Amino acid sequence: MPITSTRRINVVQQFVRLGFGDHLDADAPFYSGDFLTQELTTTEAQAAMSVLPRINTFAGVQVAGGLDRFRGEVRGWKFGRAGTPVLHVLLPFWTHQVEERHAASPVGSPVQDTDHRALLERLRHTLVDELDAFDFLAVDDTDHVWRARWR
Repeated sequence: MPITSTRRINVVQQFVRLGFGDHLDADAPFYSGDFLTQELTTTEAQAAMSVLPRINTFAGVQVAGGLDRFRGEVRGWKFGRAGTPVLHVLLPFWTHQVEERHAASPVGSPVQDTDHRALLERLRHTLVDELDAFDFLAVDDTDHVWRARWR
């Protein structure tokens, strides 16, 4: 359950600039075709994405803005590249596992299946239908880590 850090924002922006160097600078001496950040808060993920211009169907500023509606509902995000831009959303198992909650916060209750499914549908609609992600698929069998990819 990450807490936003202004120090991390600067570093993650540099990390993303390096990873997408070939899209930001035609003469980039280095870039990575495959990388993923550590778990980020919504604010940190938005900062990471906002450094990118449009890359095919991915528009950094617009995608970053779209994440705002999930602030405080997700555990966190991971952003990076798997050839093309990729965003992982980490969903909480318990209500106290959402981003920006201090580790000493009281233990919550399990997230209800109906609430989990509703959040997944909202995420799918936003990322795929509104923000042009190519797909939105589960990463593992926990049903709590999902990946959106853009072409």
